[in-house]
Amino acid sequence: MKLALATTILTGWNYPHPIFSYVPTADDRAPFLLWTRLNGFDGIDLADSWMNWHAKSDDDLHQFRAQLDGFDLDCCALNPYRCSLVGHPDAAANERKLHRAVEVATILGARYLNVALSDPFPALMTDAERADRQTRLRRGEDYSDADWKLAAEKLQRLADRAAQTNVELSIELHDDGMIDRSIFALKLLDLIDRDNVGVNPDLQNGYRVPYATENWRDALVAMASHTNLWHVKSCTRHYDATTGRYVSQRASMRAGDIDYRWAVSAMHRAGFDGWVSIESGAGPGDPLSAIEADHNYFRSIVRDWLAIYGR
Repeated sequence: MKLALATTILTGWNYPHPIFSYVPTADDRAPFLLWTRLNGFDGIDLADSWMNWHAKSDDDLHQFRAQLDGFDLDCCALNPYRCSLVGHPDAAANERKLHRAVEVATILGARYLNVALSDPFPALMTDAERADRQTRLRRGEDYSDADWKLAAEKLQRLADRAAQTNVELSIELHDDGMIDRSIFALKLLDLIDRDNVGVNPDLQNGYRVPYATENWRDALVAMASHTNLWHVKSCTRHYDATTGRYVSQRASMRAGDIDYRWAVSAMHRAGFDGWVSIESGAGPGDPLSAIEADHNYFRSIVRDWLAIYGR
């Protein structure tokens, strides 16, 4: 397995620029890329929340790829922010954004385009607004047969275009949208029916929800053999009897509820040996310190534990 730093954790470094609006300069990027290389990551997973690649010219993108090459880092994947393709006012714009993302992935040499079919949050939200949103999260069963058919058709067109330049789509397990559980990820995968489309079993996305949901182990086992890209992070979760809802809190992969030693072992048994994007550190505090610890933990599992377990 190869490990990537998820640049979504760097979004706070764009302050005071609004999220999704800034393109870090080469000088801005250099210390982060050097740190990533020195800490043993194999590449980056590029999020548009950190770098607004939609505003970059092809020449700018080629220069960025050259900078990555200079640090001996791959861009393994592009991770555009939540892109609902049906039942949302921005559905058409999101489809155009994903098609442009295929072009960007091709220039940067990224093999994967992550697709999160979830409703976006506003760039700025109060705590009260965020709490209210948690009571109205969309779920897979909220979508009609016509919605599923339309989403599949749009993704078939995207996959066919991506195949021309050897780019694969990875449908992400993600709350607040049509792929909030593994059964829906596999349903859409079957409807799309393209060889260059797989799934991304981002377990924390499915686990952190405030309502009862599937066991994360069941979700991983269901999706493991269909995985082509894997986002990893963790949280703790407990039931609040006073509200009848579950409350989650971001946590390190070592301390969170998801047992990543078990998860890596299950993925290994399923034959997965691809890119893993570490998304830890997106909460308050120093994200680089958090992701460094989780990278070391995850790397030790891949390097040391699998050498024993995989015999």
